[in-house]
Amino acid sequence: MTNKISLVLATYNPNISMINQALKDCDLFDEAILHVNHKELPQGIIVPKNCSVIFQEERCTVEEALNIGIGQATSSWILPFTDDDMFDRQALSNVLTFAREHKGDEAIIYYPVFTGNEKEWNLWSEPNITLENLLDRNLIPFSSIYHKSVWQMVGGYKIGEFSDWAFWIQVVKANYEFKFWNTPVYYHRHGHKLTLSKKQAKTFNKEEFLRRIA
Repeated sequence: MTNKISLVLATYNPNISMINQALKDCDLFDEAILHVNHKELPQGIIVPKNCSVIFQEERCTVEEALNIGIGQATSSWILPFTDDDMFDRQALSNVLTFAREHKGDEAIIYYPVFTGNEKEWNLWSEPNITLENLLDRNLIPFSSIYHKSVWQMVGGYKIGEFSDWAFWIQVVKANYEFKFWNTPVYYHRHGHKLTLSKKQAKTFNKEEFLRRIA
């Protein structure tokens, strides 16, 4: 029996073409969930047959949208995504096949990511994850694949700055297994935060950060 995988897409960008771009590979998943901050679907969005839509009129954060969507997902495995990113379809298909055949549920499957924009894409990759190097910078792609029990153990994404970084730190501390798939799977337009900005570095306290997310 193969694992089922849900795509959970959080939208915060009003660009309809970007949302449709993020939805175009839904057919590769067993299920897709689209969260929109509207009481109705914005005109022009093409919703695939296997995609359900969650409407929320009140504005919410990406973390809140993902928590709602993942909570309603029926698959055992999750791939969170945002509407300004886009998949490499063949690479996505290959890694989903790998995830479907994975035995056990205590694992995270992550991969290299292209960051930047249509003018210039840069490859970012970190095959070795430890708590020590993860505390220095956010090394794990936001849209990695993981078992839903991982999200349940952490208690979902915390609301606030560095939410996905905090999520991964808790997962690493819990000694989950990380599997590196050495092929770029998607393009991240805003650029992955490999290091803190100069302004953030002046006020960032690792010990306090860990206490806050414990």
